[in-house]
Amino acid sequence: MEQDKVERWIEGQLPNIIKDLTRICRIRSVANPEEKEELPYGAGCKEALKEMLLMGEENGFTVRNYEDYVGCISYGDTSEEYQAKAIGIWSHLDVVDEGSLDRWQYSPYNPVVKEGYFIARGCQDNKSSAIMGLYVMKYFKEHQIELKHGLQLYLGTCEEQGMYDLDYYTKHYLSPALSLVPDSGFPVCFGERGIFNGELRSNHTLSESILEFNCNGSRAQIPDMAFIRLKGTKEELGLQEGLTNGCTIETEAEETKIIAHGVASHTATPKSGENALLLLTNFLCDKNKPILTGKDLELFQFLHRINSDYSGAALQVACEDEVSGPVTLTASYACIQDRHLTIQFYARLPISKNDYPFQEKAKEAAEKNGFSLKVLKHAKSNYFPPDHPAVSVLTDTYNRIMGLEAKPFVMSGGTYASKLPRAFAFGTGGLPIPKPPKGLFLPGHGDYHQPDEAISLERVKKAILVYIYGILELNNLGQL
Repeated sequence: MEQDKVERWIEGQLPNIIKDLTRICRIRSVANPEEKEELPYGAGCKEALKEMLLMGEENGFTVRNYEDYVGCISYGDTSEEYQAKAIGIWSHLDVVDEGSLDRWQYSPYNPVVKEGYFIARGCQDNKSSAIMGLYVMKYFKEHQIELKHGLQLYLGTCEEQGMYDLDYYTKHYLSPALSLVPDSGFPVCFGERGIFNGELRSNHTLSESILEFNCNGSRAQIPDMAFIRLKGTKEELGLQEGLTNGCTIETEAEETKIIAHGVASHTATPKSGENALLLLTNFLCDKNKPILTGKDLELFQFLHRINSDYSGAALQVACEDEVSGPVTLTASYACIQDRHLTIQFYARLPISKNDYPFQEKAKEAAEKNGFSLKVLKHAKSNYFPPDHPAVSVLTDTYNRIMGLEAKPFVMSGGTYASKLPRAFAFGTGGLPIPKPPKGLFLPGHGDYHQPDEAISLERVKKAILVYIYGILELNNLGQL
């Protein structure tokens, strides 16, 4: 099979790829695990799943809906016998909340193509992977290529909010012989770090001098804005109106509002952005001239220490291993609840430290600093044997096509691979393609989870090419 012919086929499909990606990205599919009416995760997720399954049927494939938790488009049938020997490609159709619309230059659910980039919420994470999987199967179908292992595209609906869709699916249904998750970088990600998420609540209430405190962070994203509203004029607080150390100061009547402006990034890679909470607490807790005093200062100093190096040291959970490196822990959301300072932190753990007493250590540190700890999630790391034939086959295929010598790796993010048996992440990021044209996106915009989320159409085409050849090579293996 000549590569240039495959590339020409993909190029010829690009208008249809854009059309189908537009169909699915028009749908606001933010999952809500607490949904009571449109079960299981809301009307948007159900609509997105229905639309993708319709695309599968339109292209002549067999489809199945697993009670709106997960869908499947199959190159073959959907029987358990077929599933047991098949290769599964797992994408998710739910997206992270778009946040404040005034942070977007482009409408999040009115997709556009500009300078080779498709722009819409969820296009990169992870709806383009669903479309990629569809066109990989379409290539095999149009060229009448039989696959002895079989091929299925799975479509989840609650990846961003806890992967409860996979909990349901794996409890009730069979999983494929081998699962590939295109929600990472190329080549093969054989290890995903463990997850430890928690909520800290101050034992003491904040003083009445703090009127309001909040930010726009979330489980998946560090905040690019955080603010505090205090009693008193700027003169009384010893401040000057304007911009100071990354913070804007505004006054009205007898109140002062301090706003920090950062750069959003994924909680798994906080150093790639600029945490607005860190900027704000750095200003509030300045050791030379702190704005806060007394118990307020002590509580906010603890928040500051958590984000000061992202190592987990403030919560006594700092550790590392040779394969995956150190703990990454960030406080990405904080606010006042019933006059108590409440902090949510998100940690990624070394893959060899599943037996480390993270909860016990963090609870002890929290109590020492005047907080109680509520564990939101503690998941062990995921590890797929790097010497498995599928790892070397897919790595070699990627390197041959791209002319590289990339190695399998471990990452901080978490994907469906952590919930599935016999699974690892494979693409579609990390490709050596040009960066966005200068000026196309503002700083902190254009990547996954960010405002103006976008994906390069060149990346989509290359990913389809790598997956076509990768599936063909896997098909030559005797047993998956």
